Amino acid sequence: MPNEMKGQYSQFGGAISEMATESLKGWRNSIGEAAITILDQILDGKNEEERKTFIEGQLNGNYWIRPYYYPENNVESSEKLFQSRIVSETFATHFEIIKNIPEDSRSEALPKAALVLSISAIDRAFELSYNGISPGDFTSYPVAKDASPKIHQLFEKGRDGQDRVTAQMWSKIIAAAKAHVKPQTSKLTSSNPIVRRGKDA
Repeated sequence: MPNEMKGQYSQFGGAISEMATESLKGWRNSIGEAAITILDQILDGKNEEERKTFIEGQLNGNYWIRPYYYPENNVESSEKLFQSRIVSETFATHFEIIKNIPEDSRSEALPKAALVLSISAIDRAFELSYNGISPGDFTSYPVAKDASPKIHQLFEKGRDGQDRVTAQMWSKIIAAAKAHVKPQTSKLTSSNPIVRRGKDA
């Protein structure tokens, strides 16, 4: 908060709250739009029946183990959890949005909320595409809100007290996402985030 605003939250609180809400809404919608865009690319060239069959396969099972969490849908590759194309590229949107924030001004916490939102957005993209529904405001989508607590459980500690997603796995997940973030070339172009789209599934 700027120094001139310190101690005056009662005066500026409403405006700050409104700006924060709009920023959060924009962050959510950007991730939702990315998931829809990437899924459209993956489904390109498939007819309606092929699209539905593909989506049914991706949503097979519950939130604990979805085929699309893994490259090539290989659920046996546990070390590559959350490193598939659709997860990495959707998650990359978060890093595109924050890349202009100096490292020392960023939270040191793992970006769990961004990954949970990415997974929720992908599920929503699958559902909308399957049902032929036009995308809307991701923030106001009730199913996404209801699913978030379930998805958050993926990143909690297991019964043995150990993190389900270890620090080493987080490093790989983040690296896979950042591989899709276009590096800044200059300060003049850094305000135009572009996510590179890979070709592999």
